[in-house]
Amino acid sequence: MLRLCHSKKCMDRAFRQGHLTIDFPTPPFDSALATLTRSLRVFWATLPFLATVTLVVYLPGKLATQLICEIAGIPFEGVASYFVIEASSLVLGCLVVPAAIFGVVAWLRTGRTAPLGESFRWGRRQFGRTLANQLAVEMTVALWGTLLIVPGVMAMVRLAFTDTLIAVEGDEATQPLDGSRQLTQGRRWRIFGVLLPIAVLAMIADFLLLERIQAGTHSRVAFALADSFLGIPEQLTTVATLLMYLGTVQPRVTIQQRVTKLKP
Repeated sequence: MLRLCHSKKCMDRAFRQGHLTIDFPTPPFDSALATLTRSLRVFWATLPFLATVTLVVYLPGKLATQLICEIAGIPFEGVASYFVIEASSLVLGCLVVPAAIFGVVAWLRTGRTAPLGESFRWGRRQFGRTLANQLAVEMTVALWGTLLIVPGVMAMVRLAFTDTLIAVEGDEATQPLDGSRQLTQGRRWRIFGVLLPIAVLAMIADFLLLERIQAGTHSRVAFALADSFLGIPEQLTTVATLLMYLGTVQPRVTIQQRVTKLKP
């Protein structure tokens, strides 16, 4: 009961202060393998919550996307369809990721995920900021990617903490892209080592499931359902990035705390 009360107070404080308070110990991010292993454990422990948060947003969003494509006459396959689907994933993810992080942070603190309503409330609060910065991330990665694949990948790694930084620091995250660049400095190969195997597994899953639906049944409903459920394992990236971020910035010192310490 005391743990639940403490969690409730922390959630209320997050909405009052505009950021999540990290008042629990987090292992330092000094090993890609250890962080990946812990990410898998946290992901499995919070899977019911992560699946619900993802499907509540993705199922109606992906079905609506396919309906729009059907009405607009956009072919089931092709470049146009690809960009529309990716755009929908980007927009929907900007609501899901901060909501998921809010719930997982509560679990790391108390062993219980936050209520869905509170998590989505936090997700809605950070949605606009997350979307604007994620568009900037995508443009930066795309511009670097036009040069060579490697610069594009490294740009993606440099900006890997952007969404997490916004979800945790909230209203204090005034320059999240710059903050991500600073936090990833000196850790980029470790970050790459965590994200690479997750990305490879996601690509394999997409190829085995989505490509077969596009080449076989051509069912927009089946594709939307599959695309939605594939969003659940993608939350492993969210969990891994959160743990890497927390392991980098711990112990957490908020901007307000830094100002307080500077006062005579």
